[in-house]
Amino acid sequence: MRMTTTEKNAIIEMLAPMLDMDGIELVDVETHGQTLRLLIHKQGGLSVADCQAVNHVLHPILEVHEHLASYAQLEVASPGIDRPLQTAKDFQRNCGRTVQIEVASESENEQGYHVQGTVVEVHPERVVLAKTGGKSISVRISQIRKAHLHLKW
Repeated sequence: MRMTTTEKNAIIEMLAPMLDMDGIELVDVETHGQTLRLLIHKQGGLSVADCQAVNHVLHPILEVHEHLASYAQLEVASPGIDRPLQTAKDFQRNCGRTVQIEVASESENEQGYHVQGTVVEVHPERVVLAKTGGKSISVRISQIRKAHLHLKW
């Protein structure tokens, strides 16, 4: 079963406000076969108890909701440290950290480019990175193909 963007956004709009009350952010929704996976984030970190509590609260809703009842299993998890950054909220959460971004070109004739820098400003439509050497670059979030934290091992 493949989820459309419209279905995904509807699930997020329905469930996110319930989680926000408890200080939990619904980061993403994924499907894997008959499993609906909710990826959540909490300032200060998630515990197994947090994931269990979200499952306990949301499972009854999913059982009766007309579009969600077809999923046999609900999975609640942390998106992990290496998850892709996709929204302004993702970048805001990682302000001060170094990220790597693959930027799509504005025209089909041009190639995209990669940029690495520290997130210094986040606006609803764009993110500003400080590059090595003090220069900064502004990237429109809508042009980002891929973005993730630059992890130093």
